[in-house]
Amino acid sequence: MSIINRPPEMVKREYGLQEPIAHAVEKYAAFIQSTPDHVVNSALMMVIWKDSEFRRWRKQQQVSSERKESTPPSKAAKA
Repeated sequence: MSIINRPPEMVKREYGLQEPIAHAVEKYAAFIQSTPDHVVNSALMMVIWKDSEFRRWRKQQQVSSERKESTPPSKAAKA
């Protein structure tokens, strides 16, 4: 088992940012000697994972999805 883990997989997405936010992201990245990608990832993780209403909604979505997957197909669907 390694001491240092592999970094998480990164996927490319394209999102628009308001000009002042894009500028602030670049400045903040320079301030912490990192990349704008890292700043955006970290900021979104802080907001999304700390949002208790989102966590409740996400859990409801998972439960709903699990119920749909565990429900056997009806006889009409087999015909």
